[in-house]
Amino acid sequence: MPFSNALARWTQPTAVLSTFFALYLGFKALRLLEDRRKQKAESEQPSPTSPILLNNFQFVNVNGKRLRIVHIPHVLGSKVPLLVFIHGVGGQLEQFEKQIEYFSLSTHILAIDMCGYGGSDVPESYENYTTEAYVEDIVSLLQRYKSEETVLICHSYGCGIGTHLYLRLEASEDLVNSIKAMVMIGPKAIITQHELKGKQQLARTPDWVVDFARTLDRMGGIHSKSVDRLLHESASDDLRRKQLQWNKASKTFVLRRLMAGVRWPSPEDFRRIQCPLLLLAGEDDRVCPSANVEQIYNWCRDTNANVKSPFIIPRAGHQTMLEKWELVTPIISSFLIKVCGMTTMDPAWQITRKCQKENKWSLKNTEKWMNTPIISSPIGRGAGKFRAMKVLRQIDTDHSPSAFLAQHPEVGFIVDISLDEPPYRTTDFEATSITYTKLPTVSKIPPSKEDVDRFIKHCNACWAEKPGVDIAVHCHYGFNRTGFMLCSYLIQEQQYTVAQALRHFELARPPRGIRHDHFKGELYLRYEPPLQLKA
Repeated sequence: MPFSNALARWTQPTAVLSTFFALYLGFKALRLLEDRRKQKAESEQPSPTSPILLNNFQFVNVNGKRLRIVHIPHVLGSKVPLLVFIHGVGGQLEQFEKQIEYFSLSTHILAIDMCGYGGSDVPESYENYTTEAYVEDIVSLLQRYKSEETVLICHSYGCGIGTHLYLRLEASEDLVNSIKAMVMIGPKAIITQHELKGKQQLARTPDWVVDFARTLDRMGGIHSKSVDRLLHESASDDLRRKQLQWNKASKTFVLRRLMAGVRWPSPEDFRRIQCPLLLLAGEDDRVCPSANVEQIYNWCRDTNANVKSPFIIPRAGHQTMLEKWELVTPIISSFLIKVCGMTTMDPAWQITRKCQKENKWSLKNTEKWMNTPIISSPIGRGAGKFRAMKVLRQIDTDHSPSAFLAQHPEVGFIVDISLDEPPYRTTDFEATSITYTKLPTVSKIPPSKEDVDRFIKHCNACWAEKPGVDIAVHCHYGFNRTGFMLCSYLIQEQQYTVAQALRHFELARPPRGIRHDHFKGELYLRYEPPLQLKA
């Protein structure tokens, strides 16, 4: 009996040690398998970081640590706002890549890798990862990059940081009322008991055990649970590779320290937000389901007349701003320009202002016209097609009315949607096989619904008169307004999706179809608007 007791006492720790040793060997084996899997399942690297980010990365010292930021000033100075991008847990500023590219053309940009993430320092101390510490880091940056109008664009836990930042600045004498608007993408409002228990469990679990669990979670590479949790099933492989890369770059000890110091906003904190507030969520977000934006909206709508009914983005997971950037970006732009009154950051306003004194037929524009392809390949379905072309010029031997008549017998109509008097004699088409029509639209601005309806009615009448002929359409160069009109026709009359119409036009009218992003954004908002919850 004494021997058996002694044996039991001896075998107990031995069993424990054996178990830990087996787990350690298993962990090493999994790491080895994962390294081998890279060449097989993930041989391709994610697409390179956007040049606009690479060219504007900076490192700044903030509160005793070095943070990586992107700061892009705009030539209009104080006339335009400063957009501040704040990512969440496990994120980095590259997640806002598409929005930074778009908005840097029209306003100031400040994007931040929060402490412990991206290219920023990863200190050991817990005090660097509290919500308050993150807020103070951004306050320091805003004191450095001052703006009379600041907009916070936040994602996930970044929305919590943004909320506390707003409340912090609300009482500040130096930066009082500087936050003029907020955008929350996939915010967290509802903290479940399961999540609270998980947070407590994380605090008690050693880093190596969490690392082991995370390695298991990443098995399957770009199609692992680790990636699927954050992205919609339809996400591209390239985006999945990026997400896997970000997941691996996120350090376990940073996560544990952050969760120890996290302070979620309370309902009362959200209610204190008084600036215009835009809420967006992915329809299939499994990290912060859309119920969260509904809850925040319900908390805020009685105290904030400027909170907008939430947008629910279809076929999107937690990384909504990347998965559906072509829809999310114009929603944000429309909110800031039309709801918040920031009209000076409207790309159409800026382009028009820039071109006010521009001579349409200056040497520069003449050279640009000369280098533009004359006419597109056929566009659309059916016997008769569209042809997008640059405006004809009377004195050009290759693209004058007489040259066009000789070279394009398939064309029965020319529809001129430019605003100005064209640089060719339209009377040259009288008593010929081509009928000329003027349907003027304003340059640099997406054609209105009325313009599009008039264009569609006219084209249908043309084909009723002459079935099977092609209709040539031009503005100035035949890319933006022309592309918008033709895509609108394909969508309304031939049941193309917006993405299909844009791609079809891009292939037919190289090098890149519609060039202005705000034209593309308007197509998505007009024809495929996301669900907006009823007030």
